[in-house]
Amino acid sequence: MLIHGLGSIKESWENQYELSSNYRLIIPDLRGHGESEEYDNISISVFAQDILSLLASLGIEKAHFCGLSMGGLVVQEIYCQNNNIVQSMVLSNTFSYAPTYLGQLTVMKGASNLHSSTSDEYTTYTAEKCLYRKEPNLIHAAKKMFLIKKMPYIASSFSAIKSNYLPILPFVRVPTLIIGGQYDEVNPLFSVLQTKWFMPQAELVILGNCGHLPILEKTQEYNRLLTRFFA
Repeated sequence: MLIHGLGSIKESWENQYELSSNYRLIIPDLRGHGESEEYDNISISVFAQDILSLLASLGIEKAHFCGLSMGGLVVQEIYCQNNNIVQSMVLSNTFSYAPTYLGQLTVMKGASNLHSSTSDEYTTYTAEKCLYRKEPNLIHAAKKMFLIKKMPYIASSFSAIKSNYLPILPFVRVPTLIIGGQYDEVNPLFSVLQTKWFMPQAELVILGNCGHLPILEKTQEYNRLLTRFFA
């Protein structure tokens, strides 16, 4: 199960489709994102409920989970709601706790920028901020990973900053891989190291010269990591 981040879409995992040679990939659009037409009750908790309902409808009792950015929060929430279904977790470029005041300031600034920008302007801004290498071809590819819908985007943001999974991390009993980007401007390395500190049993990999989108900037290395970890 590959779970995308805030404002992103299932197609953002396009560079990981090659993993389907070894695994059955399930890559949904979260509620309010991509092709989803459901805009009510936007929250991390409901995202997790939606995923669990999807897996139940498919008759799947165990799965590997990989979440990028906000998707990593959803993976942690899934573990809280039903840890029996989690075979392993990859928490990629994500956090487990955001200080409330700092989180609110960040989200309010983002909401203000979103309201004062055109969709293309904000998508370009987001793509550039997510990348370490601001190369035109990478920016173009990163922009295709996003379809920002204002109200679900803001609601998702406010829900994300209320998250606090630190208390459960020491008790996680499934294999866990934590991935961070050396130059991630969206989810600073401190947040990744904080998760690792509370989860000493997890494996930590920091990708050098990489921003918030290792699935794009470090595709081959990222895919090798997942293949090795899930084996």
